[in-house]
Amino acid sequence: MAMPTKDRPAALKLVLSGEDCGTVNSPNLDDTLNLLFELDPADGTGFACLAEIGDFGDYVQVAGGYDPEANDKRYCLERRIYARSHDDRIVSPYDYDHLIAGHRHDGAATETSVKTNGFKVDCRTNEVLFLEDVIDIFQAFMHARDLPRDYEWRSNRAEVDLIGNCHRN
Repeated sequence: MAMPTKDRPAALKLVLSGEDCGTVNSPNLDDTLNLLFELDPADGTGFACLAEIGDFGDYVQVAGGYDPEANDKRYCLERRIYARSHDDRIVSPYDYDHLIAGHRHDGAATETSVKTNGFKVDCRTNEVLFLEDVIDIFQAFMHARDLPRDYEWRSNRAEVDLIGNCHRN
């Protein structure tokens, strides 16, 4: 068994959930891939999340799937990362960053959206991902809470906080 290090935490205790799919505790790669392959907003599954078990665990979440207007699969992926102490404990539930994954190319300033089940997620053109991207990022999270460096990670914490404040009012 690999020992925890600064770069590799102890084995993560994860839960996988999908819209209208329930949850899977301690999912394996096949569980995760099966859910990601099934993402299709028209069929009711437009969202999936892989999270550390606990009140304030890091997570990766994706919205999207097949978009008939684009005749393609389109995804938007976000990652929540909590600040941690030297012993890998969460410092505060309010000390986190919320990031959105994107490709490194032009289009970062162009607004678009990804359809999900009855809703849409606003993002930028370079933040529309392919299924292969989503799989890469979910696998990296499962392995060691990693952020793959092949992507541009834009903080959308202000947007997330604004949405949260709207729900509280």
